[in-house]
Amino acid sequence: MEISKIRTLVSRAGEMQGLVIVDLVYLDGIPYAVFEWDKREGADPIPLYKVRLDPRGLMPLPPGANSDLKYQYRISVEDPRPFF
Repeated sequence: MEISKIRTLVSRAGEMQGLVIVDLVYLDGIPYAVFEWDKREGADPIPLYKVRLDPRGLMPLPPGANSDLKYQYRISVEDPRPFF
């Protein structure tokens, strides 16, 4: 699974948190913003908290100092992680 980075506006509990850089993965050809991974020893990481993205909202960014940052997402997303 290839992992890159996207920049997107993120809200949490209805409040805007601002621009956040999160991981971008494609699962079965569908893009997801991954906020947290389940990392188990001896196994590949699994996206734990993720948000499905509309591919039309992904805007490629020009190459820069941070070569992992590939896209900006033009639609805000809700942080899926629970409050504990």
